[in-house]
Amino acid sequence: MTVISAALFGTDWRPALPGGTELLRECALRGWTVVLTGPGPGGAPALTVADPGGDPLRAALELVDGGTPHAVAVAGSVREVRAARRAGVPCVALETGGDAGPELRAAGAAEVHRDAAALLRVLDDSLLARPRAFGPVGAATGRPRNG
Repeated sequence: MTVISAALFGTDWRPALPGGTELLRECALRGWTVVLTGPGPGGAPALTVADPGGDPLRAALELVDGGTPHAVAVAGSVREVRAARRAGVPCVALETGGDAGPELRAAGAAEVHRDAAALLRVLDDSLLARPRAFGPVGAATGRPRNG
């Protein structure tokens, strides 16, 4: 599985992000390819891609052969959720990026969690563990889960 992680683990990386490093490590331990859009933290088990002025999410997809069937974006802003929708990638949003749950859901997030630590606690029941469980991106998916 490929996990594409947006600015929460990339250009806006904050070492104190609750559960961020642990989430990346757990994804790597499960054999998932993790791509960070932007410079990531030192020692993170992830590939890193930057596309200044372009579309870092699409650049990340190209880095791992361009496939979206098993990709999931982790986003922290409405802008990032919308970018994932444009790329056809389902999205899990974290409220630690500054936007609140209702705005993230309205932008198209399939799930919203308080932070990376909350997502890590429910990882096996999250979209990260089953990227197409909600059907094609943009399809009516019912009520999103909360962590």
